[in-house]
Amino acid sequence: MFSDATLYTVVLALYFAGLMGLGVWFNRRTKSREQYFLARGELGPATLGFSYSATQMSGSSYMGAVGTERVLGYNFAPGGVSSAAAPWFTYILLGERLRRVASRIRCTTIVDVLQARYYGRSVATIATVLMLVAFVPLVAAQLKAAANLFQVLMEIPYLVGLVVFGGIVILYTVIGGMRAVASTDLLQGTIMVVGFAVLAPVAVGAAGGFGEMHLRYGELNPERISFLGGMPALWVVSSFLVWGFFQIGGAPAAVTRFLIPENERTLKRALVFSITFSSFIFATSTLIAISSGVLLPSLEQPDMALPTLVRMLLHPVFGGIIVAAVLGATMSTIDSILLLASSLVVENLYVPLAKRTVNQAQGLKLARWTTLGIGLFAILVAIDPPATILWIVTMAFSLMASAFTFPLLLGMWWPRATKEGAIAAMLGGAATCVLWYVLGYMQHGSFDNWIAGLWPALVGPFVSLALLLGVSLATRPPPREVAAVFFEDSGVSVAT
Repeated sequence: MFSDATLYTVVLALYFAGLMGLGVWFNRRTKSREQYFLARGELGPATLGFSYSATQMSGSSYMGAVGTERVLGYNFAPGGVSSAAAPWFTYILLGERLRRVASRIRCTTIVDVLQARYYGRSVATIATVLMLVAFVPLVAAQLKAAANLFQVLMEIPYLVGLVVFGGIVILYTVIGGMRAVASTDLLQGTIMVVGFAVLAPVAVGAAGGFGEMHLRYGELNPERISFLGGMPALWVVSSFLVWGFFQIGGAPAAVTRFLIPENERTLKRALVFSITFSSFIFATSTLIAISSGVLLPSLEQPDMALPTLVRMLLHPVFGGIIVAAVLGATMSTIDSILLLASSLVVENLYVPLAKRTVNQAQGLKLARWTTLGIGLFAILVAIDPPATILWIVTMAFSLMASAFTFPLLLGMWWPRATKEGAIAAMLGGAATCVLWYVLGYMQHGSFDNWIAGLWPALVGPFVSLALLLGVSLATRPPPREVAAVFFEDSGVSVAT
């Protein structure tokens, strides 16, 4: 009979073959840079909603978050709750306003919105550079998660798994563009729901049932069975804010989805799909994490909790579907980040600097080559990354949340925000975030312990907010044409 590793390989080979087929199909229908990067008006609410959440959650929500919650227990739960609530913050505070602006200025990237709002190339250049700096480790972390799965379940060496998976997802993204990416997010999201709907009750049952599982976990980890336990209250508050509210600036690849729909009804229906999907995934992942703490008490690598449970509890054929779900989450983040990164390079760096017209055929070719180049560079970084997936993602997320949350949010709601305020906010927020990590490392010898228990993703944004408010009030108001584009028919007073 076939070995478990062979069965996993067969299931995943069929899965990837299907995805590549979709990529080729959509490649034949993509005729312009805008279609390739954005697919404006071409995605339905289910596709849009699943694509937003799958991009926001990433492989860290499966490999990293399950492993971390296995160690921290319910101390980590506020982060999961706020992540499930993140669509409320982003859709309601940002979604409809971004959609309206995108329809007026026909932008392709989130940086186009910042450039139009803060009327200058300087803002666009700073935003582009900061995003690109954060994107490479984000992609590398997702590639690491996938390669670890290949290593544990299919007994494939880490480097081979990295190259195989990385090559597939990069090629698929290069070929298919946004329509392929978003459409397969819907497929992959559905697989995630089915997979976790099966694994969660099986894992809880293997741990002795719901009550017995919690009793045994409490005996093994007495300080981790409550929301606070041995953690400071600031951890809970920081965790909730960071993984919920600060998704506004920390997940630009997901927020880019708000540039796609052409009417408010599609956006509102997409929110329902996002909330339902995210809530289910984080509820079941908590059960899986706690059960893994009981079933795998001596596991040395927390990130291996999920694939080890899959291998222990499920038949390889169904286990392959679970692995496909995890790889689907990973792919959803990688392909979205690759598309956004290449769109930034093409639309916000190359085209403005070229000082000449770039026709659709040239632009499409350049977009694909840029996507390929960024993906290959991320593979090189992922060859020897730090050990813990979640904290790689957290550091990159923290940088972007610090730089972009309030320039985006106040840019949509406060007419008085100025270009100078936005520049100070982005640079000051990012610098504070980096400094806070460095100071925490100097004091504790670790990047996941911070001064006063405050996450850099909490400190950086508030420094950014103070700079945006102070510098904006001290400088000249934005031009009237900016107010006309961003605040016309919005109900927001444009009096300065």
